[in-house]
Amino acid sequence: MLHVVGTSIGNVEDTSLRAVRTLATVDIILAEDTRSFHYYYQRIQELFNIYPQSTQVIKSFHDQNEFKQISDVLESLARGHSIALVSESGMPLISDPGWALINHIIKAGYSFDIIPGATAFVTAAVMSGFPTDKLLFLGFLPKNEKEILRLIHQLKLVSEIFEGLTVVFYESPNRVKKTLEIFDKALPNVELCISRELTKKFEEVLRGKPSELKTKSYKGELAIAVSF
Repeated sequence: MLHVVGTSIGNVEDTSLRAVRTLATVDIILAEDTRSFHYYYQRIQELFNIYPQSTQVIKSFHDQNEFKQISDVLESLARGHSIALVSESGMPLISDPGWALINHIIKAGYSFDIIPGATAFVTAAVMSGFPTDKLLFLGFLPKNEKEILRLIHQLKLVSEIFEGLTVVFYESPNRVKKTLEIFDKALPNVELCISRELTKKFEEVLRGKPSELKTKSYKGELAIAVSF
C-alpha cells in the first residue's frame, strides 16, 4: 500500500505519532528532497524514539523524475512493498509532486491512504484573521504580470458571488515585491496578510495594504492571504 504522509511545515514537533510510525515501518520512502528529508527524519526518530529497519530505502521523487518513477512504484506495490510519499514539508500534492502518481495508482486499482499533516496555506488562512468559511487556494501565482492582472480580475468577479472570500497563495521572496506592486495597481485598498516561515523560529506575520507591504524586505517561504 502507498501512504501519503503529511509532515511538519517547520516545527518537527508538529509531526504526528501516526506519521512517524508509518514512516518507520514502510519498505520505501519517496521524498521530494532526500537531503532535507534525511535531516528531518533523523530528528523525528530521536524525538519519538522510533526507528526504521536497516533495509528501508529512501528514494528521490520530485517534479523532474515523477513520471519516470511511477512505473517503479507500481512494480513495488505489485511485489507487496509498502511505500510512503512525503514532500519537502507539509502535505504532499499541495503545490508539490504526487498527483500523477496517485492518479496512476487509482487507475491500477491499488490502495492508498492519507496520514494528514500540517498545510501552510490553511495555517496562513487562520493566521490572517480573515473569514475562512469561503477559502480559495491558488498555489503559486503566474509569473507574467498580465496573467496576474487577469487572475485578479477573475477573483474580483468571484468575490462578488462569494461575499467574504479569502484567497491564499504562495510566493517566493524574490518575486513578492513585484507581486505586491501589481496588487497595489489593481486592488490598492485590499487587505493582505503575509505569513513568513510559519511555525519556524523566525515566524513573522505582516498585515496591511499592498502599498504598505511592498516596501518591506522578505526572506524565506511566504504564504499570502487576501481578503476580498
